[in-house]
Amino acid sequence: MKKIIALAVCFIAIVALVSCGESKPTETDMKNETPATQSTSTENTGDVAMGNTYDCKYFTMTLADDWEAGPETFGMVNVLPKGKISPGLYFKFEGPNTAGTAEESIIGMIKTYNGTPMESTTIAGMEFMTTTYTYSNMFQVMHVAYRDSTKITITLEGEGVRDLPEIKAMLESVVLK
Repeated sequence: MKKIIALAVCFIAIVALVSCGESKPTETDMKNETPATQSTSTENTGDVAMGNTYDCKYFTMTLADDWEAGPETFGMVNVLPKGKISPGLYFKFEGPNTAGTAEESIIGMIKTYNGTPMESTTIAGMEFMTTTYTYSNMFQVMHVAYRDSTKITITLEGEGVRDLPEIKAMLESVVLK
């Protein structure tokens, strides 16, 4: 289990390093590259068996049965099915000195990884900017928002992850602190 958590933390660190190295888009880039946003939100998930409550200094959430959250480490929390490394739900909190906007972060991911057009997604009552892309042959959905100068990134990873009832139910249960 420690190896799985270590691999997941390494994966998130690599993604973070890649995104940190991006140059900020200019206002012209943003006007030319920013697609029209569309509003989406998580849907009712029906009969998903929910288990324990996970609580850290950044958020609380109810975990789906047979899922577990790793400890909060350097502002990151990995939520995975027990004994597996995919699909996954990854939380990252950076700040308060993180510069930029959610839109700039998503535009960078769109450019770097040929992501889908930016969407607006509501999670925990907050508007997140969202794109989907493939990184290391793995499908990913990245959500980014800023609150009180803290950058909040929620990444879903794995084929079909966006439609998994467990993921939807867990995202609906998130309460940011």
